[in-house]
Amino acid sequence: MNNGDVLSGDIMKLDSGKLSLQTKYAGTIELDWRYVTALDSDKSFWVSLIGEEEARLRQFEGQETGVTVIDSNGRKRSFSAVWPVAAIHIEKPVIADTWELGGNLVATLDSKSGNDDELLIGVEGKLNIDDQWNKNAFYWDIEAEDDDGVKSSEWKVGYSYSRYLDEHWFVQGAAEQEYDSDEDLRTRTSLGGTLGYRFWETAEGALKTSGGISRLWEDYKTNESQQDYALTWVFNYRTRIINNWEYFANSRTFFRLKQSTTLVNVNQGVKIGLTDHITWNLTHILDYDSDPVDKTQKIDSRVKMGIGYQW
Repeated sequence: MNNGDVLSGDIMKLDSGKLSLQTKYAGTIELDWRYVTALDSDKSFWVSLIGEEEARLRQFEGQETGVTVIDSNGRKRSFSAVWPVAAIHIEKPVIADTWELGGNLVATLDSKSGNDDELLIGVEGKLNIDDQWNKNAFYWDIEAEDDDGVKSSEWKVGYSYSRYLDEHWFVQGAAEQEYDSDEDLRTRTSLGGTLGYRFWETAEGALKTSGGISRLWEDYKTNESQQDYALTWVFNYRTRIINNWEYFANSRTFFRLKQSTTLVNVNQGVKIGLTDHITWNLTHILDYDSDPVDKTQKIDSRVKMGIGYQW
């Protein structure tokens, strides 16, 4: 385990991110797969790796960190972490994929500066529906302000689907729309696809990046609406700092091909686990447009605080 504990027993199954272990001292216990750092066994199991359509009969060989998977033909593959192992069964499963539901919901207070200075309250959330090679993410961020009876609102909603080809490579399709009742840029909609590479993804941290092409639609209240294709680059990183403190950084860059301009969104911050489910979040968000249509300032910056619930 990632806390240094070594547990022994009979492996019953790995299903939906939970490892069932039959022990002599505590009966059957369930372990969150994200916190398992190494695995060893002298038995054979039906094992599914990320990106595979069906389970295969395999054995495990222990490492200090990670796992070595041995196929029935003797082929060995060593991984520095256990996350490439998606499912383990004693008997051959009818289907290899198992779905897992997770997400978070956060109440936020947002201080914005740049082209407009605002203080907004809102709610944001994310819902993940995943199996070992299909990843679905629905997300939203809704904020509102009442300034002496003058009400304004802004929101962002999006969806992404990632299909993993193996434990590292994946293709992703994504759609997103942003709205701001105060800005001349009323809505921005993006739709695109990327090819990505996952360097690692464990309970301790993750690093993923992808690149591709998107279509942008930008609608203005007073200026002419614009459409353009854009080269797209996405970067996602998180790491555990200490105990329940986690640092995260995510960015998305569009390079508009027809206009030869750049649009960048970066959000980074710290998430602190107060309990197993309750978190405190501090996020800094930066939006950069190299050639803004409606404003003179190229950068909008905001700091957002929130209390969240994750499952």
